Amino acid sequence: MKKICFYLLAPFLFTGCDSKDEIPSKNQTLNNPTQTYIINGDIVYEAEITDGSKPKEPIFIYDIPEKTVNNKSTNKSSDGTFIFDFSYGIAPNTNSGCTVDIYSNSSGTYYPNRGVYGYNPYPYNEATNEHLIRGYGKPHHNYYYNCLILQASNKELKRTDEKGTTRSIDDLKASAMSIEYPFSKNKTYEITIRTTFYDNRYLTEKTHSSAFPILHIQLKDDGIITLPNLRETREDACEGTSLNDIGRYSGIGLYSNDNYTRTYSPNTIAATTKDISFYFSPMDNKNALLISLHPAGRGANTGVIPKNNYTMVLPLIKITEKPFDPSINFEIKTNEGGGGRR
Repeated sequence: MKKICFYLLAPFLFTGCDSKDEIPSKNQTLNNPTQTYIINGDIVYEAEITDGSKPKEPIFIYDIPEKTVNNKSTNKSSDGTFIFDFSYGIAPNTNSGCTVDIYSNSSGTYYPNRGVYGYNPYPYNEATNEHLIRGYGKPHHNYYYNCLILQASNKELKRTDEKGTTRSIDDLKASAMSIEYPFSKNKTYEITIRTTFYDNRYLTEKTHSSAFPILHIQLKDDGIITLPNLRETREDACEGTSLNDIGRYSGIGLYSNDNYTRTYSPNTIAATTKDISFYFSPMDNKNALLISLHPAGRGANTGVIPKNNYTMVLPLIKITEKPFDPSINFEIKTNEGGGGRR
């Protein structure tokens, strides 16, 4: 990997932008000020200052992997594989309802990027209007990583109540995307995701995150990311602050089914690109794939809030239809008990 770090020195050019504003101050932690870092133009990281010094101007860091060129494909191959290639970029304006700020270290300004997936769906195939994509927490194309990215982070926040009692809480932020795709019952699907996890804390503070993020893969009835019982709560899909509550599971109560949810967490600090495969054998027709990235939260036993901040790059998703294999399913528990793997 070729890594280049700039500290307010190198020129940075943007075209096709319709407005700009000064970079706002985002140093708003309760106990200590924070130093703002901008990774690869649009990934904002706030590092807590503990030595009594004052924040400086935003520090720009560029972590640039070797780019690979893929040909965009939206066709099924002869073996029943459908490929979603996200290394080509996103439309300059998806009308998704969300924007991402692209920062310039040369002018001290930022420009809104509207090529973001949000709560308004946008088709993967613009010509046919097929495979609508929605986003939560601003999944978008990062120019330097040259593909779609999702982000997840957590840190400790201290809050004081009316009685003057101070307590620590998780500051959870996550992101997700859904793709409308027909998953037929009594078929088995291999879903392969090509991805790399980048530790933003290490890129900025040279200290590794204290826990790894969790990736959830789900088959859903529709592409709306929030759960059916929470769709009228006006959650802000752009911010991604409530995703751990509304998008992490395939459902709650009557909507819960472990056969439609798989999870993965990286186990190495190295930023290694790998293909991760998940297998599903749906017993009912499903109409969308949900990919959500979640930060590690407070430990159940220790009560410690792990500081972790990751970017997951997502250049490629492959969906392959196979003959039905019911052995990968679990028997769903009922009120009468029972359960286990079939």
